[in-house]
Amino acid sequence: MIQSVYLFTNRNLLVFDEKGEQVLDIQQAINWETGWSNPEKEREALRKIIEDQPKVYVARWKEWAEEITIEELCSLLGHGKWYWKNYRRGQRSHERGKRSL
Repeated sequence: MIQSVYLFTNRNLLVFDEKGEQVLDIQQAINWETGWSNPEKEREALRKIIEDQPKVYVARWKEWAEEITIEELCSLLGHGKWYWKNYRRGQRSHERGKRSL
């Protein structure tokens, strides 16, 4: 299970599980250094991140990290519309349904 994700300004990620070990398959699916971008592999990795709901941070130069939402992570990686279509929209309609009960 993914516990934390750190996004760096070069768009690469460090992903850690609950034992503090790196989750290399998720990192490799998204990181630039592993070759050309593959949107479907990136989305599969993002699905796992969304499913596990880890803490997500943007690594900064002066401050080590600032926490951001998974939605912001998807947007920064260029998958904002995909996230909204597949996750956020459904969440909103689910929240509306709860309020009407």
